[in-house]
Amino acid sequence: MGAGALAPVGNGQRSWSANELVAETVQWGIWPPAISAGPEAWPGGVAPLECVPPHILVTLSLLQVDVEVESMDKAGNFIGWLHIDGVNLSVALVEQGLSKVHSTAERSNYCRPRRVAGAAAKQKKEKVWSQYEEPPVEDVVTTAEEKERTANYKPVFVTEVTDDLHFYVQDVETGTQLEKLMESMRGEIAACPPVEGAYTPHRGDFCIAKFVDGEWYRARVEKIESSGKVHVFYIDYGNKETLPPTRLAALPQAFGTRVLPAQATEYKFAFIQVPQDEEARADAVDSAVRDIQNMQCLLNVEYTGPSCAHVTLQFADSKADVGLGLVKTGLVMVEPRKEKQFQKVITEYLNAQEAAKSARLNLWRYGDFRADDADEFGYSR
Repeated sequence: MGAGALAPVGNGQRSWSANELVAETVQWGIWPPAISAGPEAWPGGVAPLECVPPHILVTLSLLQVDVEVESMDKAGNFIGWLHIDGVNLSVALVEQGLSKVHSTAERSNYCRPRRVAGAAAKQKKEKVWSQYEEPPVEDVVTTAEEKERTANYKPVFVTEVTDDLHFYVQDVETGTQLEKLMESMRGEIAACPPVEGAYTPHRGDFCIAKFVDGEWYRARVEKIESSGKVHVFYIDYGNKETLPPTRLAALPQAFGTRVLPAQATEYKFAFIQVPQDEEARADAVDSAVRDIQNMQCLLNVEYTGPSCAHVTLQFADSKADVGLGLVKTGLVMVEPRKEKQFQKVITEYLNAQEAAKSARLNLWRYGDFRADDADEFGYSR
């Protein structure tokens, strides 16, 4: 643009060329102070005419102005830069603390000089930076990545192995509390037997149920199938049974879960995958039942899962890993884990799996089925 008069408008300038055509130019990448001095104004907010440094403010005078246009906004304003006597207007405004650098400046050719100018103005607390305070530096507490697997085995008594190879255990340390509660509860029941049919079960209720051995145990109603079939879960042992309502009674308050919480806790073997094929899964469950049900073992929680914690289980006498034993005999598959702390144990499990494959044990009797039958056996690489 040739000679013309210049007047500032916000963060833009309106130029009158010699032939009196008007062209508004918006300075790209800067953010001027608010025009008003009200509560919305920036610190140091000034009138528009004062936003331009004196040596480049020329009103109603002729001046040679170079306009570098990048684009145009929706209002028809040119977006770009004004160079007056070799001075980039946007850099000058930022340098004197009359504007801040906008995030859009990152895309411009003049980003670096404006950043340098803005940093200098901020340090001097010029104009818009007059009330600026550096944000307090927060103490960042970094948690070191756990690189070692935590092994804190505790004694448990395995009371039930389920059809999906989960299992329930009782904590050995609280076992005597359960024994005392059961003894007292049965004594009270013997002294004052429940009236048959007096109890009406509801789903979710805690109750007492008479097991096949003729003894009463604490239970929870899981489902009422019909007037003669009630599904119950024995909360201290983990097993389930379907009974007629006549073998159920109200749980005396003195023996409720507030006095002693349910003692059976559900767990799942860590680092293994259970085959979805019914026969293959049944073989794995049968092996676990023979090895650990009604046995004292050692349990270590490895990681959490959606329904229960995943654990490793050891035989109390030999300290041998029960899950690893299932892998060695080809009854289950290894579930790869990426966590660094588990890589040593995962390597041991994978080596055991390769040995079972080479020996064609159980799942591997026909070789590596995973390529063709991954969906059937529930294996994911």
